[in-house]
Amino acid sequence: MRLRYSEDALDDLNQILDFIAEDSSDRALAFIERLKSSIELLITFPGLGVSCQSKGIAKDCRVMIFESYLIFYTVLEEKILVLSIVNAAKDYTK
Repeated sequence: MRLRYSEDALDDLNQILDFIAEDSSDRALAFIERLKSSIELLITFPGLGVSCQSKGIAKDCRVMIFESYLIFYTVLEEKILVLSIVNAAKDYTK
């Protein structure tokens, strides 16, 4: 299995990095590394997250939690595509 990020997910990572870096660039980089390491678990365990439909989202995807972020992804034939990374405090159903 390969892991890929959509353009939206890459933008989300950059926004998270920028937000945390306002307080500490070192903490921001460390957080992003931990977040990406958690996402990489999907390569071995693609069913780690729960169905988006079980969370009231009418989309064929899965979602896993990392600290206060929701990682939305889909499992395709030979790859896992990270769709977006959203702060759980936001209205993620949209």
